[in-house]
Amino acid sequence: MTAPAPRRRYAVLADGWFANRHAKTAHGLIRYGRDEVVCVIDSTLAGRTVSEVMSNLSEPARGEVPIVAGIREALELSPTSILVGLAPPGGRLPEAWMRALREAAENGLEIVSGLHQRLAPEFPGARVWDVREPPEDIPLFSGEGFGVEPVVALAVGTSSAIGKMTAVLEIQRAALARGTRAEFVPTGQTGAVIAGWGICIDAVISDFAAGASERLVLEAAAREPDLVLVEGQGSIAHPAYSGVTTALLHGSCPDCLILCADARSPQDELFPGVPFPRPKEISRLYQGLAALVKPAPVVAVSVNTSALSDDQARALVDRISEETGLPAADPVRGDAGPILDALMGVPKTRPVGV
Repeated sequence: MTAPAPRRRYAVLADGWFANRHAKTAHGLIRYGRDEVVCVIDSTLAGRTVSEVMSNLSEPARGEVPIVAGIREALELSPTSILVGLAPPGGRLPEAWMRALREAAENGLEIVSGLHQRLAPEFPGARVWDVREPPEDIPLFSGEGFGVEPVVALAVGTSSAIGKMTAVLEIQRAALARGTRAEFVPTGQTGAVIAGWGICIDAVISDFAAGASERLVLEAAAREPDLVLVEGQGSIAHPAYSGVTTALLHGSCPDCLILCADARSPQDELFPGVPFPRPKEISRLYQGLAALVKPAPVVAVSVNTSALSDDQARALVDRISEETGLPAADPVRGDAGPILDALMGVPKTRPVGV
């Protein structure tokens, strides 16, 4: 089993982008990360604090993190690591960012990056954590995950980029506040940076993706929690990402599913020519696909209402709950309690034929 990484003190590189919603790795680390953030590097916002860009932080101290102009100012705050805070358009870092990382490395900082572009070859001799680089020893799926003791809940979605990671992290917070031991299983680059461990399932060779999912659940279960919460990826309805979704659905051996949805309807397109699925419809599909290997009912719906007014948000949550017959909530805007209540009543399930 892979031990969690040592604690880091991060400077977050997001120059010109920190106020943009695409800086989700930067925002995710600040909002949910276990490690300390000593500053954000964004020359366009230098002199401000994080709270002037990000609202509703659960840890007020994180709002006081300063935004600085460059590496020189960041070094004065004694970081141990520098995080590439987003994936820029085009997929490769601009030269100005590469110069900043080079300066950081020359001053002894570890480089942490979730990009598809691997940075270790670009900085020989430097300490680099390419988060998307999977371990070399990932096994094929073995079925060992069927035997874990804690209840395993997997987040699934009507679409990709719908808030599955955020929902799971908010449910974990609610569980810990109640005294329930809940382990977050990171399956993507931002989740891995937040938790300090994990495997980016979409970077694993397809035959081994279910094995990687199983391995992550086994690692989390070895810490003896009451509940294992698996970060979802993609959607079975999205033709570009359904493969990674299915690998997680079978490989993580979940006992139940949390459906993540938002305000879109079949009149919207998930992909050109592909209508957006209704929550009730896709819940049945997820359950049917899971049941080929191991039954896993959808027990609650996490609703992303970030684009709506308060009244619209309440109406949407109520409508989805009525449509699906399941408890529904926006765990960010509201309370994760109804979702957690549903999870705590779930029994362990067994694979087909057992």
